Amino acid sequence: MTHTNVRSVYSGRATNWPMLCVLTALVIPFIALAAGSNGSWRSASFLLPLALIVAATGLTILAGTSVRTTAGPAGVRVHFGALGWPRFRYPLERIRVTEAVDVPFSHAVWGMHWWPQRGVMLTLCAGPALRLTLANGRRITISTPNPAAAAEAIETARSGSPTASVGSALFPAP
Repeated sequence: MTHTNVRSVYSGRATNWPMLCVLTALVIPFIALAAGSNGSWRSASFLLPLALIVAATGLTILAGTSVRTTAGPAGVRVHFGALGWPRFRYPLERIRVTEAVDVPFSHAVWGMHWWPQRGVMLTLCAGPALRLTLANGRRITISTPNPAAAAEAIETARSGSPTASVGSALFPAP
């Protein structure tokens, strides 16, 4: 079977399950603390803090506990959370170097951060990550389960090779 127009695309999602469990578990003690509002479950002094706690926890769970990375001919796209927002896009022509790295526990951050020494960190925890160095010198580190496959998909797209890499999904070109 010969594929004449096949592209290599990597897609992976990293989820911070421990943080998801901790956030969910923290809601229960806050509800218990709010219940001390004169014993009334319908008073504003109970409902307002409860609504704020549930909204903040829900927003964090929806937007900050997972990151999906897609790498291929269109470059790299990063979408946070279940809703896919916030999102970042790095076109292939702006990417100069790609490498698979391991973020040490001492450098792990949760969410989106910028550090002068490390650049932009779009990470959820310590572990495997894809590091991009852009044409302007900026560095972006992204949590992903298989950064080597993501880097290979970018290099395959850059070289224009129609062969697919291991660990990547194959999609016919439009």
